[in-house]
Amino acid sequence: MAMILFFPATAPAGSPTLPPPLEKGVISPAKNCGSCHEEIFSMWKDSLHSHAVEDPIFHTSFMEAYHASKGEVKKLCLSCHAPTVRVTGDYDAENDITMEGVTCHFCHSIKGVNHAVDPENPERFSLDVGRTIRSPIGGGTGEYHERAYSPIHKKSELCAGCHEYSANGITIMGTYSEWKNSSYAEKGIQCQTCHMPQQKARSGSEKKKLFSHYLAGGHSLTQLKKAVKIDITNILRGKDRIIINLTVENVGSGHSVPTGIPSRQLVVTCKVTNGRNVTKKRVVRYEKIIFDAQGRELLSDSEIMMGHGTQIVKDNRLEPGEKRKEKLVFYMEPAGEIFVSAQIDYIYRPAIIQEMEMKIEMNRSEKVFQAR
Repeated sequence: MAMILFFPATAPAGSPTLPPPLEKGVISPAKNCGSCHEEIFSMWKDSLHSHAVEDPIFHTSFMEAYHASKGEVKKLCLSCHAPTVRVTGDYDAENDITMEGVTCHFCHSIKGVNHAVDPENPERFSLDVGRTIRSPIGGGTGEYHERAYSPIHKKSELCAGCHEYSANGITIMGTYSEWKNSSYAEKGIQCQTCHMPQQKARSGSEKKKLFSHYLAGGHSLTQLKKAVKIDITNILRGKDRIIINLTVENVGSGHSVPTGIPSRQLVVTCKVTNGRNVTKKRVVRYEKIIFDAQGRELLSDSEIMMGHGTQIVKDNRLEPGEKRKEKLVFYMEPAGEIFVSAQIDYIYRPAIIQEMEMKIEMNRSEKVFQAR
């Protein structure tokens, strides 16, 4: 799709390039939005939403699924990772706008989300792509677009269109429903509260606040560290054993931890060293495991998201606000001083296509020379 940019002929030399007004049915590139909304554009540009197509983790899984399905998954995958395809139909990703991932004009064209529709139906958004930009800010008319107040942009339902996915009657990715059934929803704490907190603008009026468009999630170290807490609550010595009581608590996440694609895990590792310098460890995993119809565990993101699973055989993830007690027994002599450590790690092992050097020796010549 070609787009011609018109600039005012009377613009003085050295003035910034101004974008064209929005058009009905045409998704505008994010850089046009950035002409006026520089700070928001800069945050979005550094977010995973802007790299949702070219992210190497997604790209690898998409290529695997594309090959396995002979291209059939492209509508399923790109309808969320490049949602402008819902408007353009560019499921072969030939247009620049497709490579922008979850881009500005798409999100701010959403009028509603029907998260109760067939979960395999990608048409879950009610859109009005044109001159009207919808946001929590309010109405008004500008030179480049009109503004309309949108209550859904302040609600978790906006996220449900992509962060909720089921197939074969099982919930594969249930981030929205996990929140919906939690105390966070009861208290009115929305997804945007944690993932798009308001912050003071770096420029302009001191009173002006912006919603963060970094959209930090599981890829953010800050978000992960504030989600879960682990404590050693009690240490007991027996005649031939040491008993460690732990509490693991979801203190900062409005959905289960881990959430998203079930290939992610939380792993608790507890180590005990006695006075004889003997160390033993125990591991506890919080995870969601899906089997296919043949009873095989699905391990790769591509298989899981293609909907090959038919049953959830394990789901012991930490629900919002849940405090889990773990009792770990170490059969070892409890002699002298005891050192105990417990840590919790977020584990994810995605496949990533990497550049590598292939070196194949084709031939060789060797000679030995005797010194005279």
